[in-house]
Amino acid sequence: MRELIGKLSYERQILIVYILAVFITVIDGTMVNVALPTMADEFGVAANEAEWVAVGYLLAVAAVIPAAGWLGDRFGSKRVFVSALAWFTVWSVVCGLARTLDQLVVFRVAQGLGGGVLVPIGSAIVFRAFPLERRASAASAVLSVAVVGPALGPLLGGLLVDNLSWHWIFFINLPIGSLGVLFAWMVLREERDDDAGSLDLAGLILSAGSVSVLVYTLSVGPERGWASPEVIGLGVAGVAMLLAMIWVETHRNRPMLALSLFRDHHFRVVNISASMLYAGFFGQILVLPIYLQSLRGYSASTSGLIAATTPVGVFVVSNLFGRRSYARFGPRALMSVAGLAGGLISCSYVFVGLDTSLWVLAAMGFARGLAMGFVFIAIQTSVYATVSIADTARAASVFNTQRQVAYASGAALGATVLTGGLQGMSDSASLVDQLPPYQWSFLAVGVVMLPAVFTARWIRDDDVDATRARITTGGR
Repeated sequence: MRELIGKLSYERQILIVYILAVFITVIDGTMVNVALPTMADEFGVAANEAEWVAVGYLLAVAAVIPAAGWLGDRFGSKRVFVSALAWFTVWSVVCGLARTLDQLVVFRVAQGLGGGVLVPIGSAIVFRAFPLERRASAASAVLSVAVVGPALGPLLGGLLVDNLSWHWIFFINLPIGSLGVLFAWMVLREERDDDAGSLDLAGLILSAGSVSVLVYTLSVGPERGWASPEVIGLGVAGVAMLLAMIWVETHRNRPMLALSLFRDHHFRVVNISASMLYAGFFGQILVLPIYLQSLRGYSASTSGLIAATTPVGVFVVSNLFGRRSYARFGPRALMSVAGLAGGLISCSYVFVGLDTSLWVLAAMGFARGLAMGFVFIAIQTSVYATVSIADTARAASVFNTQRQVAYASGAALGATVLTGGLQGMSDSASLVDQLPPYQWSFLAVGVVMLPAVFTARWIRDDDVDATRARITTGGR
């Protein structure tokens, strides 16, 4: 095995390690979502109680992401990455051994603490190793796996639940995670920052608290009502902690969350634009299966197949056109023009009806994936281009924190519009009456993407010329 590994460049070696980590975390979440109804039946609880298996993990991930950059700088990126992957793998097995819902929720929270560290630390390792001119190649490979996971997850999860049991959606992580730990230990080089500073306890508490509380508020707001005292209280607490965190972190020399990176023009603009694009993209992913299953009456497998056309479109672009289109047009054009196309296609779902052909929906999803594939390549390749190598880990924490909040915001927007429209309708309401809330929900998550078209125009391609140089000059 060492001889085979030795034939690969260090860049390829760490890319394989990171891809394994991305795959195991992405596919884990989608498999769990498929298994929630089965878990509810086995534990004898209501479906909304079983959702804590997913929500608990999400909150743990959101809480730990802000600290990931400091952990990598302080204790070494290799040590933290390997430890996080081993932790995630061990707790996956423990999750599969759970005998009650309470146990499973607690174990999932523990698992999420490892999962939340993996992606930001792994992305920092990758982008530190890849020179600027080869980052488009790295982004294409990672993006391919990141979109294949959500497409394969529901299918694999359904097969495991139907033919074995829900426990196996966690046990399957053992061989993948073990291989990743072994490979990472063998190939990764240790990188750390001797000037990382001591633990910023106040920053850790405020950043983890604000992000997790806000993500939780966005998750429960649509169901419990935005005007409910609980949701208002949580929202106020989350915003208060966020403001306190901003004040504390901007007054420290080595803060937990490096908000000073937003002084960098390119990093700031890409993050602002990406947050809106991610929110709309993932908000639509939430609404489409509900429309297909609850309104149209299709099975979960059919719904999954239609939803999978979008990641297929992203996969096609990332592998066939992504790198060269990035080199030729640059992030400014890709994020604004392709972002406009993705937003308009998302908005066009407002016209879907009760008899819209599945082939039409599949084609729309594929076209949306093609447009967003160009967008994601531009974001992933250029976001750290103007950040120093020393600050890459902390920049990854900042970027992944805003992306996690954007995911939750998009899902909350779609769910709020849908829930608000359906509220007050009787169970006997006709499908024709139920259709408009779905259409308005599709429109809402599409419209939220459109402002990014204008903010992306502030990107200066000259700032990231080095990320385009290799292909522009004819290199391979």
